[in-house]
Amino acid sequence: MAKILVVDDDSKIQMVIRIMLQKKGYDVRCASSGIEAFQEIPEYRPDLILLDVMMPGMDGYEVCRKLKSSESTKDLPVIMLTALGMGEDFEKAIENGADWYIVKPFNSRQLLSRVSMLLDGEKPAEEKTGEDNNEEEKTGEEDNGN
Repeated sequence: MAKILVVDDDSKIQMVIRIMLQKKGYDVRCASSGIEAFQEIPEYRPDLILLDVMMPGMDGYEVCRKLKSSESTKDLPVIMLTALGMGEDFEKAIENGADWYIVKPFNSRQLLSRVSMLLDGEKPAEEKTGEDNNEEEKTGEEDNGN
């Protein structure tokens, strides 16, 4: 069973994502900040991290940059989840080491697809070609799998 760490300062978002992933058989833990995430990672050893960008203290960009610069976590897939939906935000996430970027409100099917893809070691086609796929991410629908 794959282990996923959800890092978001919004407890409601944590709960929605946790339930969605647990229904698909994933083992899920949550952290409310970057600092808390770094405390969880050594013991929990997640297979993937879902990471909010806008958090107090250490933002998601800094968390991702630190993860990717550490020998022990550099290969850990990171999907950034954020309300920031501009092209430059997507580019900044990728520049800081994110493997993918999804804009809130997100489509649960798409989030689950990206999680599965990255856990299987695949990269989304848009990332391989360098195309910005933000429009696909912005569905305007909040499908939380309910």
